[in-house]
Amino acid sequence: MSGKYGILKSALVCALLMAASGAMAAGSGAAAPVSPTPVYVTTAGQSADAHAVKLLLDRCKVTASYDAIAAASKISGSKTLFLVIGGSSKGLGAAGMDKDQEMARIKAILAKAKQEKMFIVGIHIGGESRRGPLSAEFINYVAPQCDYIIVKADGNKDGYFTALGKKSNIPVTVIDQTLDLMGIFKAMFPAK
Repeated sequence: MSGKYGILKSALVCALLMAASGAMAAGSGAAAPVSPTPVYVTTAGQSADAHAVKLLLDRCKVTASYDAIAAASKISGSKTLFLVIGGSSKGLGAAGMDKDQEMARIKAILAKAKQEKMFIVGIHIGGESRRGPLSAEFINYVAPQCDYIIVKADGNKDGYFTALGKKSNIPVTVIDQTLDLMGIFKAMFPAK
């Protein structure tokens, strides 16, 4: 009898370990790289997704500055830049700018980030709804310039980010839910 129960007990322990490791996995694809601080978060396209990223960083106790309309000079001194990519005509209107003004802001921010050798992380969590023509311009400009990309699976249905990662040697992590970012952030910024 003990042999039968021993096998059942071992099987139960294995199942629990597999479930726990699955619950801890933040996504598929590239492992999250350990990244330097301080962190700056801004949007590329004025979607509200950047604010969600900032809130999740706060929940992970990662100190990050945030400004949706930050000028390039404002990010100076940061070591990691999160550009949350997704075009929103409503967000652009609320920010008092048009697509061309936002693109000029993003170009200046990327130039500053490269000049200061920041680690650039592109994040696309808007899903299919943020893959329209407005977002495409920001995605096509920003994503190839990133050092690391995080994308929600429903925003990568066409494989754009995965293919870009392979072509440009950019690590890409695909997540299922926005909350999966928390596991990635904890890996990127381990407690010191």
